[in-house]
Amino acid sequence: MRFRVDTKELNEAISVVTKAMPAHSSMPILEGIYLYASGSSLFLKCSDLSLQIETEIAAFVEEEGGAVFTGRTFPDLVRRFNGQDVEFEGDKNTVTLKSGRSRPSLQTADIKDFPEMKRVDEEFSAEIKQSSLKNMIRQTGFAVSLEESRPILTGICLEFKDDDTLQMVALDGFRVAIRREKVKNRTGVKSVVIPSRAMQEIANVLSGDDEIKLVFSSTHVKLDFGHTKIISRLLDGDYVNYSGFMREQHTSHAIADCRELQDAIERVSLLAREAKSNSIKFSFTEDQLSLFANSEKGSIEDQINIQLMGKPIDIAFNAKYILDAVKFIDDEKACLKMSTSVTPLIIEPMEGNAFYYMVLPVRMFGGA
Repeated sequence: MRFRVDTKELNEAISVVTKAMPAHSSMPILEGIYLYASGSSLFLKCSDLSLQIETEIAAFVEEEGGAVFTGRTFPDLVRRFNGQDVEFEGDKNTVTLKSGRSRPSLQTADIKDFPEMKRVDEEFSAEIKQSSLKNMIRQTGFAVSLEESRPILTGICLEFKDDDTLQMVALDGFRVAIRREKVKNRTGVKSVVIPSRAMQEIANVLSGDDEIKLVFSSTHVKLDFGHTKIISRLLDGDYVNYSGFMREQHTSHAIADCRELQDAIERVSLLAREAKSNSIKFSFTEDQLSLFANSEKGSIEDQINIQLMGKPIDIAFNAKYILDAVKFIDDEKACLKMSTSVTPLIIEPMEGNAFYYMVLPVRMFGGA
């Protein structure tokens, strides 16, 4: 092989693909970066066999070829090159790099030994604005479960409805987060679960308002960004039937300014986090919401103005869970719905059904 690429572009490409590289693997070659030069491009990819990220950059190729470079030394080395270009020359076992006055020679592995992920044959697809998909991931991903004992809950559920709506759902047993957006060119009705890690990496690549096509096979999903592609396996199994958690009737409705509520929760959380329970008490009255927290370090009370329809109510929440639900809302105001101090709080938009957040309360002790 013999080719040359721009140093800055190479660094950017390495930064993109290594997000899919495992830190440790039973297959050591997966802890490397696959490079192959052909035509006028250098193709790079990393994979842990669950997530694969691949990209390509322009290259001046004199002799086609490639190798798998170590995922530790190679990126650090390229990051420190001060030459404008990086030249590669060698075979599948040893490659010499030239950049500026640096001339490292690296041991490499044969690209034939790098395992291929399963090809994604299109069985279902839909299109959505990149900005919409990015926001949906951001506004649901926080509620994904971290417990490996229920693997299906470590992913985000995507439900494509027959009314051209994508409903994205995440839950962890303490809260439920749901976001809805319209899609285009949907080719059917489908429900899939994508691992949270893959969804976060997808969100990192998404930008702008251009449409992105999601392509699904029975086992994988692929997103094509032009020069960059992300492929992820789907989680096996059926998602939890969360509809049984969703109460339709509530005795109290409160309208609150989302940023004022977020700021108050953040202030009260500073003392709530010093207590083992990390809980905040919410006291809803006709025109005011009071928030309380107690800990060994002290106590705090804060208030914001609200509009309450229904009976006053006291209810307590884990500070992190209620803050996560509020801080990802982009709307100016939201409606908080509840019935008793031991039933969930529901947060919904003033109009429409773009989001739905449910947070389980905690038991109140001594007023906090």
